[in-house]
Amino acid sequence: MPEPESTQEIIQWVKEAHDRERRLISPLTDDEIRLPSQLPGWTRAHLLAARLAFLHAALRQIDYARARRTTAFYRAGPDPRAADRAGRDSEVEANAGRPAEDLVTAVCDATLVIDRAWSHLGRAAWVSPARYRGRGTLLDVLFAGWREAEVHMVDYDLGRRPADWSPALCVHLIDYLSRRVPDGLRLDLSAPGGESWTLGHGEPVRVHGTLSDLAAWLGGRATDSRLECSAGELPLIGRAAAQAV
Repeated sequence: MPEPESTQEIIQWVKEAHDRERRLISPLTDDEIRLPSQLPGWTRAHLLAARLAFLHAALRQIDYARARRTTAFYRAGPDPRAADRAGRDSEVEANAGRPAEDLVTAVCDATLVIDRAWSHLGRAAWVSPARYRGRGTLLDVLFAGWREAEVHMVDYDLGRRPADWSPALCVHLIDYLSRRVPDGLRLDLSAPGGESWTLGHGEPVRVHGTLSDLAAWLGGRATDSRLECSAGELPLIGRAAAQAV
């Protein structure tokens, strides 16, 4: 992961992702947001609502960090020990039924607000404590915003594919998603450009394919082309229906 000195480049990548997302979702109609997304059981409206919940949650982390405080990533109700997933799911259900114009506008507006918030943070802010899947820093939240925007644009099923991801994003995703390799399995990954990774410990399985296909597979998404696997069939990685990255 880049050091805090590289955050301006990451902020720019997040802004560019949000620009693409706004262009992608702005034309959506009421009928179109009720169609299935690529995530099992979720319509595009559910996905838009999840994006809105994430953006609001990330902005809260920035606000709390500025005040030198921490809070759960998602609003989890009166019990602060409640799981973040429950808080997110309640926000998704509360917003998924909104009309397309309202929901899309809310997501677009939220991306603009958080882009401004990221740009206004000083160097020292990036190590401020924050909550995202446990304890972390605002830099962790920024990286999460990059992953969420880029991967969920594929999940909308509006024409964007893993092959559209930048090499930098793919490398970051592979490194980040290495935690999903199950115990007892060692993945030896390789790409045509010579890139390689060894993830996990245990029975070795070799997997070869493009950077984007390797990243998509680790993230529980469909690949654009077939991955070559020494075991014949690809092993199951992480969750069967990965709704977050």
